[in-house]
Amino acid sequence: MMNSESELDRWRSAWTSGVRAEVPAPFDLTAAHRRQERRLRIHYILNMVVAVALIVFAALVLRCNPRAEVLVWAVVVWLTTLGSTAFYIWNWRALWRTAAKSVRDYADVCETRCIATLRAVRFGYAFLALQFAIAAPWLTWDFARGQIFAARYAFCLVLLGTLTVGFIVWFRRSLQRALLELTQIKEFLRALCDDDENASESVSHGSE
Repeated sequence: MMNSESELDRWRSAWTSGVRAEVPAPFDLTAAHRRQERRLRIHYILNMVVAVALIVFAALVLRCNPRAEVLVWAVVVWLTTLGSTAFYIWNWRALWRTAAKSVRDYADVCETRCIATLRAVRFGYAFLALQFAIAAPWLTWDFARGQIFAARYAFCLVLLGTLTVGFIVWFRRSLQRALLELTQIKEFLRALCDDDENASESVSHGSE
């Protein structure tokens, strides 16, 4: 009898601890703001580094292969890279504005960054589709003309497909994270408005 009771107590304690573990933690706006700012700044710097690397890489390839086709390819790389860089600079112009003073200011900044993330994801999908639409036919045309061997053509297609899938996964994760943060911030602002209304009603009733 004692063994069955002790076993029942263990099951009860395990069940109650599991229930407590499923209770969501309260939303910490300050911690969320810092995590978001740190993550987005790292992404911003990485984007700038990749842009510079692409521009330098295209210049080096053109220097080693001074042909008309390579020149056209390099110009396409430069134009698309500069265009995407200009978008990122414009889109994340609010990333460096940290002069928030109140809780609502911090919430507004986080919400603005979430919206910018959603905009960046949409641009990323469009930019990825453009790059794929340029690279795949270009490689196929070179292969059909005998400019590249079958093994190199297959390797380039596999690399292009791998990069495309990798970017899609990254975009999906960024989208899900931004939507989750946006939902949490909106709920936080809604609760903040409710608290303000309740406080105003309490003051008005007290004055009466």
